Amino acid sequence: MYRLNRMDAWILLAIYRAGNQNKTDYAGIVSCLPDISLAVPTHQEFKAAYNKFLYIKFIVAEGANTSLAPAAQQLVEAAQPGPAISSAQAWVDAICNTLAAYKCKSMCNRHEWQEAQYLLGVELFSKLKGANNVN
Repeated sequence: MYRLNRMDAWILLAIYRAGNQNKTDYAGIVSCLPDISLAVPTHQEFKAAYNKFLYIKFIVAEGANTSLAPAAQQLVEAAQPGPAISSAQAWVDAICNTLAAYKCKSMCNRHEWQEAQYLLGVELFSKLKGANNVN
């Protein structure tokens, strides 16, 4: 049995944010991770989340592009904290709480996401994070 966890919630939010910016390839998704107090997910963690999301039909994979299915889109948007709480951490926590109800008896085993794309995404994420920390 596979459970969805905080890392999965964080990755789901990255897929959502990437879709809003028309960055639906793997590197674009990695670069759209919200900046929270966790280490960047590894390539293996991304692939595991991808396969769990495919299994429960939360994502749509079309070639190199990945987007949220309507049910996942609604879940992420419904979990968004109100304007008084604008932290990405609170949003990830709310998504995680919702995902806690989901269990996967299995997961898909697809290998569309490549490590080279992951490394490019991490590089882009680091650059964006650095640019956002400049005052």
